Amino acid sequence: MSRRIELLTGLMLLVIGVLVLASDLLSDWIAGLGIDEEVLAWWPILIVGVSLFFLVPALAGRQHPRLRAGMVIPGAILAGAGAALLYSSLTDRWGAWGYLWTVVPFSFGLGMYAAGWIADAPAFKWIGSGIAAGAVVAYLAFATAFGGEAFRLVGALGIIALGLALTVGGLAERLSRKSPAA
Repeated sequence: MSRRIELLTGLMLLVIGVLVLASDLLSDWIAGLGIDEEVLAWWPILIVGVSLFFLVPALAGRQHPRLRAGMVIPGAILAGAGAALLYSSLTDRWGAWGYLWTVVPFSFGLGMYAAGWIADAPAFKWIGSGIAAGAVVAYLAFATAFGGEAFRLVGALGIIALGLALTVGGLAERLSRKSPAA
């Protein structure tokens, strides 16, 4: 089984490498087809579609839970990256990747959490939720720095809310401890 996966992964990487090398030729060929640019802006939907090949069997399949758990992680990453690319492509806001890159670790964290849920592995849930939370903090920080005035306001308020939640949670735990009996 592992040799087959190794072979398929190697073939996939070869195809991706050839496509990257031929990207200018492919771009010229597609432009020559006369397809409207508004239609071409939807190209990231292909990545979201590929994610479904992982997510549907992972969430609704009858395979062994460990296999399903392993499928949900790449599916979540592809879905998140595809959605972010679709947003950038449709709005032509490619500069948003100054903060949108955080969708990749966020998606990875969600995939890890889902894998923990599917395989009943609490460590995966904890690690996944920690990665996703860290990605949200990174998104808020980078959106605040690079996202313009509206993002600056929303990001600052989000960071303040997170700080308040952590502070109140820390104080509540400290205050709820019983004092030692004298």
